[in-house]
Amino acid sequence: MSFDARVRLRRGPLHLDVALTAAAGETCAIVGPNGAGKSTLLAVAAGLVRPDAGRVALDGVVLDQVDVDDSGRVVRPPVHVPPRARPIGVVFQDLALFPHLSAAENAAFPLRARGTPAAEARARALAALDHFGVLARADARPGALSGGEAQRVALARALIAQPRLLLLDEPLAALDRPARARIRALLRDVLGAFEGVAVLITHDPRDAEALADRLIVLEDGVVTQSGAIDDVMSAPKGAFLRQMITADASGDRYPDTGHARSGHQSTEPGDSAVAG
Repeated sequence: MSFDARVRLRRGPLHLDVALTAAAGETCAIVGPNGAGKSTLLAVAAGLVRPDAGRVALDGVVLDQVDVDDSGRVVRPPVHVPPRARPIGVVFQDLALFPHLSAAENAAFPLRARGTPAAEARARALAALDHFGVLARADARPGALSGGEAQRVALARALIAQPRLLLLDEPLAALDRPARARIRALLRDVLGAFEGVAVLITHDPRDAEALADRLIVLEDGVVTQSGAIDDVMSAPKGAFLRQMITADASGDRYPDTGHARSGHQSTEPGDSAVAG
């Protein structure tokens, strides 16, 4: 399995021009200042945003392709596979759990959207929630879940359909320090067992070091540094990455992000009782 993306896109002041390849079993962490194009790149991979030009392929299957000439004119009909037809799981930055559905119904949603019978989808959802330690919260709605519980439900939903590409958009940013450490350990286990490709956005060097094999620095829509996690972290080339590492060591906020070192939003007391 492999993921291969070459994306060009203009959205307001953002000019995204990125090439990204990753192999099965590999986790790539993307860091960069706000507005660099990190979440936009993941949205293109998920099929939520169409590129102006380029190609996105997973396991050799083209998900997006827009061929243009030198003037930017599209020269043949574009290819676009809709999000629901892509073998992709996504954990959004705000989790995007459906507030009117229970935890079990949220976890089952990708299966139901693909036509899985309700009874089978619920049984698989309950098994997934059990795997992530939140089976007891299966009938609770998102508003009644703690931050850590909601994160586990979002992970169950992202993985339930056995995706070949897992996209994680700052999955730990909204958690306080204790919950963040627990979910980071859970993610380490999840990604260690995941056979597909994973792409992670983070502003925390510790998340990158704990979870990723490769680090990609994205600034102003282009990749400014890429390589094995240890190589990049030990020899940062740009000011952003150097400042991010320094901020982590000092406990300050990360450069151009507003994110505090240990997370910026408290979780509910229930997190302390969640295993993992």
